[in-house]
Amino acid sequence: MSTAGGAAESLTLIHETVAVLEMNATHIVHDTSYLYAACSDQRVRVISREDWQIKAVLGETSSEPLSVHVDDEHIYATCEKRVYVWKKETWGMLGWFELSYQAVTSTLRGDYLYVGAKEGRLVAIKKDTHETSSWQLHKTDITTLWSDETHICTGTKKSVPTVWSHKKNNQPEELHVLNQKIKGAIVTGNEDYIIAGVSADAIHVWDRIDWKLVQTFSSDTSDPLTGLWANEHFVVASINSNYIGVWDIKRSMFIGKVKVNGYKANDIDAAGKHVFLASDDGLVILELLLNELTLDLSTPEAHDLGVSLLKTSPYDVLEEVLKLRNKGDKLVQNDEFLEAVTAFEKALQLLIDNTSVLNEVPEERQKMMNEINSRLGTALLKTKISEIQRLDAEIEQISDELDLTGRTVRDDEAVDKLWEEASRAIKESRVLAEAQAGNILSYQLSFVTDNLENDLEDAREKMAQYREKINQALALTHSIDSEWRWMERRRTSLNERKSFLEGAISQLEDRLDEAEEEDEEEVKQIISTAIAEHRRVLDQISRILSASESDDELQSTLDSRDEALDAISGLLSVMPKKRMAMLQMKNPEEQKLELERLISAIQQALQTARKHKLKEEVIQLQNEMNGINSLYEDIVGKIEDESAEETTTTKKEKVA
Repeated sequence: MSTAGGAAESLTLIHETVAVLEMNATHIVHDTSYLYAACSDQRVRVISREDWQIKAVLGETSSEPLSVHVDDEHIYATCEKRVYVWKKETWGMLGWFELSYQAVTSTLRGDYLYVGAKEGRLVAIKKDTHETSSWQLHKTDITTLWSDETHICTGTKKSVPTVWSHKKNNQPEELHVLNQKIKGAIVTGNEDYIIAGVSADAIHVWDRIDWKLVQTFSSDTSDPLTGLWANEHFVVASINSNYIGVWDIKRSMFIGKVKVNGYKANDIDAAGKHVFLASDDGLVILELLLNELTLDLSTPEAHDLGVSLLKTSPYDVLEEVLKLRNKGDKLVQNDEFLEAVTAFEKALQLLIDNTSVLNEVPEERQKMMNEINSRLGTALLKTKISEIQRLDAEIEQISDELDLTGRTVRDDEAVDKLWEEASRAIKESRVLAEAQAGNILSYQLSFVTDNLENDLEDAREKMAQYREKINQALALTHSIDSEWRWMERRRTSLNERKSFLEGAISQLEDRLDEAEEEDEEEVKQIISTAIAEHRRVLDQISRILSASESDDELQSTLDSRDEALDAISGLLSVMPKKRMAMLQMKNPEEQKLELERLISAIQQALQTARKHKLKEEVIQLQNEMNGINSLYEDIVGKIEDESAEETTTTKKEKVA
C-alpha cells in the first residue's frame, strides 16, 4: 500500500469560474451535450454545455429529487417514493413508478437503476420492463451507492462500505467488506478501483481484482468530503470547507486543491476540462489550470502533465530519482516488494518523462536508467517469487486437507478462484523469467514456478476425484429422492413405500460403509443425512402400519371368551335364516353381496374361535363356511353365464 501526501513541488493548481447558474442544486450528472441538475424546488434543470444556458426545466416531482441519471434516451429522477422518467428528445415526462421503500440515494448502470433505501434495502429496477427486486443488505439506511455492470458498492453512516456482485435475477452476493474504519464514507470507482473516503486526508483505493488496499490519498486538510468523482486518471473531491481536491491515481500524487469561495458543494461531477459543482447557492462550472495550463481530466496528456512539469533541472530530476531508488531499496530490505516495484517504476517514469531535461547529462541518465531497470527487475522477480510461494502454500494446504480428511474447508468458488489465480501467476512468471533471464533470481522464479505447476496439477486431480465422489453421493441421494417422490405422486400403499425405504436405506448404508473405509468425511455426511431423513419417514410409516394392524386385529376378534361364545352362537343360530333369505333374492348380484357379508362374518368368527380355542365352534363355523363358499361359487357361475348369454344375444342382434 502506498500513501499519496502533499502536492508536489513546482505544481500550482488554480481554477477559473466559467459560469454560475442560480439554482439550489443537490445532484449533478452530464452527458455529451447537457448537464442535468436535481434541484430542491422539485425540478430537474437541463443546461447546455455549449453556452451554459438552461434549455429545459423538468417537473414538478412529488418531493425533492435526491439524484438524477441519464442514458441514451431517458432522464431519471429519484425521489423518496417515486422515480420519474422523461424522454430526452422532447423533454416530456413519460411517467413514474412507485417505490416500495423510501429512497435515500440511487445510481444508474447498464440495464438497472439501483436505489439505496431506508432500513438497508437495495432496490433494483430494470429499465425496460420496470421489473423491481429488493434485498436487505444493511441494517440501517443505505446512504452511499456506486455501481457498474459487474459490481455494486454500498455503505451506510454506521457501517463500512461493502462490495457486491449482482447477476441477472439473482440476489447480490457479498464479495468484500472494505477493511478500513471508514463508516459513513462516500464511494465511487472506475474500471480498476473502488474509491472511498470520509475526509480529505484519507481517501482509500482498493484494487478490484483481489480487493487489496493499494493506496491512500491524503491532503493538507482533514475536512469531511461532500462529493467524490473518479475516472481512470484522477480523483476529484469536493470538501466541506469549500475546497476541491485533485489527486493523480496512476502517480499516487496529490496535485493540489482550490477554494471555491461562497459555494459549499452538495455533489461534484467532471468532464474533460470542466468540473461541475452542485450547491445550495448555485450550479458552478469551473476550469482547472495546472501551472497556468488547462488540466483536461479525460486525456492521457493531462495525466502526464504533472510529472513533466515537476522538474526543470537535470539535478532536480536525478536527485528525485535517487530518493525514489533509496526508498525502493529500503522497501526491498523490508520484504515489501510490491511497494518497492511502485517506487522503482516511479523513478523510471520520472527519467522517461524528463528525457529532454536529462539530455544535458546523457551518461548519468543512462547509468541511472540501467540501475533502476536492474533494481526494478529484481523487485519484480522477488514480488513474483513471493506470490508464487504464497499460492503454492495455499494449494499444498488444500492437497493436505484432501489427503488427511477427504475434504477441504474452502468452498468450490474459492478453490476455482485459487486455480485461476495460480494459472495466471504461472503464465506471468514464465514471461517475467524470460524477460529477466540475465538475473539469477529468474532461475529461482522458474524453479518455484515449476513446483507450483506440479502442485497445482496434483491438487486439481485430487480435487476432481473429491468432487466426483461428492457428485456420485449426491446423485445417489437425488435418485432415491426422485423415486420416492414418484411413489408419493402415484399414491402407492404404505406397505410399498415401507419396502422401498428399507431397500433405499440398505443401499445407502452400503455406500456409507465404503465411505467410512476410505475416510470420506463429506460423503459420509451426505449419506448419513439422507439415511437419517429416510429412516425418520420409515419409522413414521412403520408406526402407522403397526397401529393399523393392531386396530384390525382388535376389531376382528373379541377379547372375552364368554363374549366370543355368545357372538358365535348367535351367528350360528341365524345362519339358516340368513341363507334362506339370500336364496329367496331374485337378483344374483344381491345374492353375491349378501354371501360376501356372511363370509366376512364367518371369517371373523373363525379367527375369534381359534383365538379362544373353541374347537367345537371352529368345526361348526368351518362347515358353515364350506356351505357358504359352495353357494358363492354357484352364484358367481350363474352371474358369469348370464353375462355370456347377454353378450351372445347382442352379437346376434348386430349381425341381423
